[in-house]
Amino acid sequence: MNAAPLPHRDLGSRGFRTSDLHALADGGSRFELIEGCIVLSPPPSAAETAVCQWLASTFDVANRGSPLVVDRGQPVRIGDHDEVRPDIVVAHVSLAETTPIPVEALSLVVEVVSPTSVLRDIMTKRALYARAGVPAYWTVIPRADPPGLVVTELRRDESTGVYVERTPPTSAAFSTDHPWRVTVDVPAFAADRASSAWADDQREAT
Repeated sequence: MNAAPLPHRDLGSRGFRTSDLHALADGGSRFELIEGCIVLSPPPSAAETAVCQWLASTFDVANRGSPLVVDRGQPVRIGDHDEVRPDIVVAHVSLAETTPIPVEALSLVVEVVSPTSVLRDIMTKRALYARAGVPAYWTVIPRADPPGLVVTELRRDESTGVYVERTPPTSAAFSTDHPWRVTVDVPAFAADRASSAWADDQREAT
């Protein structure tokens, strides 16, 4: 993919800005800006796409009648030097049509962790979302053998400004009450996918 050249930044600056990201040839649609660094986001695998579709559908059912919107792959603006593309966001409807979505609109962010994004999703983005005040953050790690998922639900502690585990890493079904009451049946998803191409895709990825 050809991209417009990035402008020069002095060594003393905080790095690139969101305006630099949007100046790329495709508007930066495959890139994220994290603490002034531009990061390429590779296309999702079939496994990651299946997880996102299932989880978004689960959320859509729970979301009926609420003032929230469930969306996938939308850019989120955190500041002049941070703009990311979470796999799933739950945002207030009044701001969800804004592009990029302002971070203050978010109630929940979900990242499906790929082999190339482990440190970024588990550590860097966790700190970034917490610092920005996002109330809840989930990480979802696809597992190849046996096929399944490991889901961690984090909630932001208002007194410390950091995330704590509300649901520790689990492959079991669990329920939560934020941003609405919902049960996430992880074993059912795993059983549905165990004999599918999703499992083969995961084995190749690992």
